[in-house]
Amino acid sequence: MKKIEGQMADVMKEIISDGDPVVEIEGKEYYLSLIEKPETTIAEDVETDPELKQKLLQAKIEIMNGKTYTTDEVVEMINQGEL
Repeated sequence: MKKIEGQMADVMKEIISDGDPVVEIEGKEYYLSLIEKPETTIAEDVETDPELKQKLLQAKIEIMNGKTYTTDEVVEMINQGEL
C-alpha cells in the first residue's frame, strides 16, 4: 500500500466524494474507493450482542444436524415471506 499525503491526497478525496470515483490515467480507467476498517471485530460483536451470539450458535447446531438450504431454497423462502 502506498501512502498519499498533502495536495495529492486532497485531490483523490475530492474525486471519491464527488460521486464519480472513476478516473482515467494514461488511457486506463481506475476506480477509487474508500475502504473503512470496522470499528469492532466479529468476535467482539458476537460477545457484546447476545441475540447475534444465539443466532450463530443456533445456525451452527442446525448445520451440524444436517439442516442446510440451497441458495434456490432460500430465495424461494424469501419470495414466500418465510424469511
